Amino acid sequence: MRIARRRIAARAAQRAVAQIDGQPVLIHNTARHYYDSIELAAGATRSGSGIGEVGDVTGFRVWESAPLAIAHLERRRASIVCGRSVIELGAGTGAVGLSAAALGAKHVVLSDADSVVTLAAGPGEREERSRLESLAENARLNGERAAAVSVAPCRWGDAAHLADLAGRWPEGFDTVVASDVLYSPRSYAALGATIRALAGADATVVLAFPERHGGEARFVEGLAPAFALVDSEAAGEGAAAAAGGG
Repeated sequence: MRIARRRIAARAAQRAVAQIDGQPVLIHNTARHYYDSIELAAGATRSGSGIGEVGDVTGFRVWESAPLAIAHLERRRASIVCGRSVIELGAGTGAVGLSAAALGAKHVVLSDADSVVTLAAGPGEREERSRLESLAENARLNGERAAAVSVAPCRWGDAAHLADLAGRWPEGFDTVVASDVLYSPRSYAALGATIRALAGADATVVLAFPERHGGEARFVEGLAPAFALVDSEAAGEGAAAAAGGG
């Protein structure tokens, strides 16, 4: 096994995750590397080859609820996006946050855990990739439309990460968005604390998620009394919830 010398992002095709005002919102299409890396991890487990864990590669593909979240933001563009500060939690590829930037947000922070993963880069090749570096590369793909986009580490519940964001955004964010982050109830306490810490006065929180285990609605309800559920939509297997500051 050898470490790939070529950068995955340089070889990955671009993917349009949305069309905003007739222009595409772009990311590097690393989904193939995501699936290959899942197989790499499974093969290592089966063979005992010593490759070890590849790390959390979930941020290298666009999950099912992202288009729903983007559509929700686009429909409510004037009220919850334009001219507002936005943070995307668990941003992954940044598809939702980059769409918010294209929709006219004043500033967008793409945040995620600052971790390094091992991706399958080709036959017999693997490459270590920083999740935040990949987010920054996706932002750069969008040129001037992403001029007001920044990338920041935010592991949910991490006091140092929250303090850093609060120092840079002392009034909090006008809109907090997250897509496909409600898969594990074990993370709910930390996620809820993070949302409360980062949301500004009269903030809007937009969550897009499939219903996997029934606990998602309880999480949204649990944001009260800090937030009140003001809108809920169902589309296919997903649901979008917007919570306004209470």
